Amino acid sequence: MPNVHGIEFNANQSELVKDLIRELLKDGGCAVYALRNMKPSGELRMAPTPPTPSPRQARGVFLRIRPGAKEAIIVRPMNAKAGEKYIKVAKLTQTETLEIIRIWRKQTAPAGVPSGSRKTLSELDTLVGSMAHV
Repeated sequence: MPNVHGIEFNANQSELVKDLIRELLKDGGCAVYALRNMKPSGELRMAPTPPTPSPRQARGVFLRIRPGAKEAIIVRPMNAKAGEKYIKVAKLTQTETLEIIRIWRKQTAPAGVPSGSRKTLSELDTLVGSMAHV
C-alpha cells in the first residue's frame, strides 16, 4: 500500500490524496502532518503554519483525511459549517472538494492568523522587531 506522509492509503486513492495536498500546499501558509495513533489506520491533517510551529500549538486544523476500505474520507472540521460531514475523495469532484476545503480553512482559522498568508523571513523579522519596541 502506498504511503502518504506516513499514512497508508489504497493504491487508487493515494494519488488523489497527494493531488489534494499538493494543491493546498500551493496556497501557502499551511503544513501537513500525520496522526498514526488515530484508529483504525491513522489520519492526515492540515493546519495553518504558525510563526513558531510546534505540535502542541497546532490549531485551526482545516483538513482531516482518513484512509478507508475502498476510498479515502475527508472529515469536516468541528468549527466548519460548510459542506457535508464526510466527503469521499474522488477525481470527478476534486475541484468542488478543494473549494470546500478552502472555505473550511477560512472558517477554522485561529484568531490572529490570517488564512493563506505568506510572510517572508524579512517580513517576520520586521514584525518581531517592531513588537520588541512596544
